[in-house]
Amino acid sequence: MKNLLLIGDSIRMGYDSYVQEKLAGRMNVFYPEENCRFAQYTLRTLSDWKGQLSLPEIQVVHWNNGLWDVLHLNTGSTGCDGEAAGETIAPENVVAGHHYDKDPLTPPDMYRYMLGRVHTRIQQLFPNAEIIFATSTPVIEEQASWAYRSNKEIDEFNQIAREVLIPRGVRINELGDFARRNCEDLHRDWVHYNEEGCSILADEIIQYLESENLI
Repeated sequence: MKNLLLIGDSIRMGYDSYVQEKLAGRMNVFYPEENCRFAQYTLRTLSDWKGQLSLPEIQVVHWNNGLWDVLHLNTGSTGCDGEAAGETIAPENVVAGHHYDKDPLTPPDMYRYMLGRVHTRIQQLFPNAEIIFATSTPVIEEQASWAYRSNKEIDEFNQIAREVLIPRGVRINELGDFARRNCEDLHRDWVHYNEEGCSILADEIIQYLESENLI
């Protein structure tokens, strides 16, 4: 059987066990126990996860970064003290009084750069693996509190990922579009999905692997 490595944020942590269970007897599925967070964190920690998991040769890597990268941190006040430049945003569709850093955790140009770095690291650590990038899933913006994400910006970051990774030969699993069409009413909070939603995402990932003849 082929060996599959799932890398990604808390959305991945929602579906990973479902993918493993549903692929039992067809594919060996591995994933780190921790949240892979933003692209720079994934770059730093990927080699650690490889060692901790005692991974065999990996044939397929299914990877996502983006929801942490697009995150705007709450400044903790209504003043303009969010960044060195002192610039914040106060989105109209969230609770009044919340101010957030003007820039996302990973600005777009840095995200573009970091995706290339992470891709290179995956190739270094798993040289025989087919690499799939999963686009980020949508959020319920109005429920933002400790941080803010916008679906417009998520779409923009997903497009950056396509522009960077498709020319490198990375396959794109449009998980974000799938979730928008099929999981809109299956959120358990503003970002994450309930058990039914996570199971549906797992089914989609398996179907994608089958369609790409990777199982």
